[in-house]
Amino acid sequence: MPAAMPGGRLLLAAVLLTALNLRAAIAAVGPVLDDVRADLGLSAAAAGLLTTLPVLCFALLAPASAALGRRIGPGAAVLGSMVLLAGAQGLRVLGGSPVLLAGTFLVGAAMTVGNVLLPAVAKGFGHRAGTVTGLYTAALVAGAAAGAAFTAPLAAVLGWRGALAAEGLLALVAAVVWAGAARGAAAAGPAPATAPSDGSLWRSPVAWAVTAVQALQSTLYFTLTAWLPTLLADRAGTDAATGSLAASVFQVFGIAGSLLVPAVLARRRGQAGLALGVAALWSVPVAGLLVLPGSWPAWAAVGGLAQGAGIAFAVTLVVLRAADGAVAARLSGMSQLVGYGVGALGPVVVGALSEVTGGWTAPLLLLLALGLGLAAAGLVAARPVEVR
Repeated sequence: MPAAMPGGRLLLAAVLLTALNLRAAIAAVGPVLDDVRADLGLSAAAAGLLTTLPVLCFALLAPASAALGRRIGPGAAVLGSMVLLAGAQGLRVLGGSPVLLAGTFLVGAAMTVGNVLLPAVAKGFGHRAGTVTGLYTAALVAGAAAGAAFTAPLAAVLGWRGALAAEGLLALVAAVVWAGAARGAAAAGPAPATAPSDGSLWRSPVAWAVTAVQALQSTLYFTLTAWLPTLLADRAGTDAATGSLAASVFQVFGIAGSLLVPAVLARRRGQAGLALGVAALWSVPVAGLLVLPGSWPAWAAVGGLAQGAGIAFAVTLVVLRAADGAVAARLSGMSQLVGYGVGALGPVVVGALSEVTGGWTAPLLLLLALGLGLAAAGLVAARPVEVR
């Protein structure tokens, strides 16, 4: 890390530990959802809220998270969010369904602060900001995979309540490291007085291109995450176990995909080729599921590479296009407000289209069109123009 950055290595450790926490608590719910429903008598709608509510927080609370970062500084805000996340994960297992849902909302709120403000912290790493962003995105994807993989074994020993509460320990570790890296985090501190207004940001074509990349990437990711097992059952005749395996492959390969972005950025200054590469990675599995669904292992693996690279690319664009940490926080809030809001609608629209048309051809063609849109938005966002 740059020598001029106080506590650079410790700050990097804090960033990566925080990233490990930003999806794990959501991914951990799926493996124990049947136990939770049986214990608490949750309806299907309430059970769905356990994974949907945090995503809604990502969108709706993004502007407030950016404002919090401007008021107290990104480092202090993220430190507070890790403390809140640890407490919320313990809280949500202490009662019935109302407590579980309230705790889940707080989990989503805490994660939103990290989602929005880590790009502002990464901007403080100077010329290594893009690489640091790619690394913490890889940690984010790895945290989700670990949450999905280890919760069931923990639940076998501790019960579902103990397993979900145990996820909070990693957030406490991140908070302790953040406290030790406080001087380094101050390098990405409060916004300067010259920071632009939100209105000027929302009128920037480059900011909208970055936001479009986030929205299209999120739509593709959430849609395949929600519908891949069902799609394979309908088009390839797979059973539930095979669908679960495909979903796991899709998530695990995301770790490798997220590492592609820092590797490419370390060798090339421009991002236009990366934009086209990410769009191509998304188009291959969608086209494969349309034409040769029986080859689903290949499409699940390539789709995993696509989602990991796409997440890393979307977040990295925020860091690279922002003129400074203050703008990075604002641009992150804007892109996540719109991006996650649109992304959350993706599974709903695709599911409805599948039901109306009686199959998956039309939905897959729609996803292919979104891939083309991702390429176009990515090329605009990849131009070396700073948002000020």
